[in-house]
Amino acid sequence: ITDHVTVMDVIINKTMSNLKVWAHHGEIVEKSLSLFQELASGYSSSKTLLKLNVIILALQHHGPSQLPFLTVSGNPRNRTSFYMTLTRILLMDDNGVMDFEAYMSPFVPVLQHLNAFFNNQMPGGTEGPAREEAKSLVTGVLRDLRGVCVGMANRRAYTMFFDWLYPDYLPMLVKAAEVWCYDSQVTTPLLKFFAEIVHNKCQRVAFESSSPNGILLFREASRLLVTYGRRILAGAPLTYKDRYKGISICLLILSRCLSGGYVNFGVFQLYGDSALSDALDTVLQLSLSIPVAELMAYPKVMRAYFPFQEILFHNHTPYLCQLDTSVFMQIMACLQHGLKWINPPHDISVSSECASALYHLVDFRFRNSKKDAVALTALSKHLSENSMMFGSLLALLIESALDDCPNQWALSRPMLGLILTTPEAFEQIKAQMCESLSAEHRERMAEALNKLMDGVNRNLESRNRDRFTQNLSAFRHDVKAFMQA
Repeated sequence: ITDHVTVMDVIINKTMSNLKVWAHHGEIVEKSLSLFQELASGYSSSKTLLKLNVIILALQHHGPSQLPFLTVSGNPRNRTSFYMTLTRILLMDDNGVMDFEAYMSPFVPVLQHLNAFFNNQMPGGTEGPAREEAKSLVTGVLRDLRGVCVGMANRRAYTMFFDWLYPDYLPMLVKAAEVWCYDSQVTTPLLKFFAEIVHNKCQRVAFESSSPNGILLFREASRLLVTYGRRILAGAPLTYKDRYKGISICLLILSRCLSGGYVNFGVFQLYGDSALSDALDTVLQLSLSIPVAELMAYPKVMRAYFPFQEILFHNHTPYLCQLDTSVFMQIMACLQHGLKWINPPHDISVSSECASALYHLVDFRFRNSKKDAVALTALSKHLSENSMMFGSLLALLIESALDDCPNQWALSRPMLGLILTTPEAFEQIKAQMCESLSAEHRERMAEALNKLMDGVNRNLESRNRDRFTQNLSAFRHDVKAFMQA
């Protein structure tokens, strides 16, 4: 062996041979896929791979008949990992070795078979060989297509994939949620596939200004969330596998849609389209169906729930304010619970997201915009029925500021707004903090609390918030100094 191309050819031939011959040996398959992925991760090595006959053959013929490991039950991530790597290699091709349509052609017969099955299948139909075969096909193709979508790392590639997928196949795949709504073996890969296709990583989801594709993509995602969510709310078992895992992925899907920047959500209300309101209502009901204890017990659910709430408070505050008081207070109780997660071993991102959500709510109330008069009236009604809510949150944040919390800046963001919108609560907290101390410390605590607003104006502009944060750091330092003296 005298050149690097031959060396690579030997390694890749052995890797592909492992995937064919040792399909039932999980460890060999996983290590072979890991090596394949590493070899394709570099620019020059990917270019080299495209020169190999074994890779050209794999790009043309990559179904289960050529690679038996794809159908072997075990680690389902193997299918996704393989297609992610293969797609990345394909996208390195600048010489026209193979076009995208030809690469995707092995999926077409499978999707056509599933389309015929769904056209003849009624939801809740009886079990049978055809239904089991369709279940196996749909779970497999969803994992494969998710791998392809993960590999689409730029705008050009993603647009090619979306144009191939919609409208021929994407609406059809949503029907799987109707047929197997309570079967997590189908719904989990389906939801994960949608979570990937709506993910605007690297700004890849960027259609032309005249294109309706962003809205069409969201409408399909909304249809899936509503179809799956309503059935889960109607009677899924209260277990992680059958309920909470699916809910966490639904939260992720809607979070990625709302923060993706490729949909103008104002058009839905303008033209009377209920896709946005239906998705928000359904996913919010799903999230609120999880008891707080269960929410905090499952890290994956928790890490999906709080970013979702932060996005809602940022972009859809009027919608939240107009919810029923009981629902609104349930959300606020979860935020208050999350604010307490400020120190290891807790994930501090949770408390930071809760603080950010609270900041957006306080900022919305402080701005008091005329166009949001209805939402502000609803918010005032919530606060009148729960007059201590903002005060208790402010007390919690001030208490947290005195601890050695690693995310003090994030926790300080909502504090100024709470002080400005509820000054009477701040005065009450100051009095309570002073009364709890001995006589020698009481005066110094009062002085330190009064300095919090030195040089701070009655607005929430960036410069004013920064000034308050500096005062808060000085307050924390002063209190520690005289308490330890």
